[in-house]
Amino acid sequence: MPLAIARVTVAQLPYRFTLDDSMAMAPGATISSHAQITVVARVSKAGSAAPQKGDIEGSIGPVAPGASGLKIVLSRIVD
Repeated sequence: MPLAIARVTVAQLPYRFTLDDSMAMAPGATISSHAQITVVARVSKAGSAAPQKGDIEGSIGPVAPGASGLKIVLSRIVD
C-alpha cells in the first residue's frame, strides 16, 4: 500500500517535491517511521493512482526518507 501520493499533470514534469509525513495517506502510516522506501512515478492515461496496462512508470529505491536529488526515469510500460 502506498504511504503517500502526489497527483500532477505531465505539463508539471519534471516535478520537484519533498516527500515527508505531511503527504501520508493514512494516520500512523508515516514516511519517517520507515528506514527505507521506494519512490515510484507513473504516467497514467486514465489518471488512476493504481497501475493500469499501458501506463508508463519508473522507480528508485530503496532510499532513506529525506534523501534528496532523486531522479526517476519513466522507462517501463505496465503490462
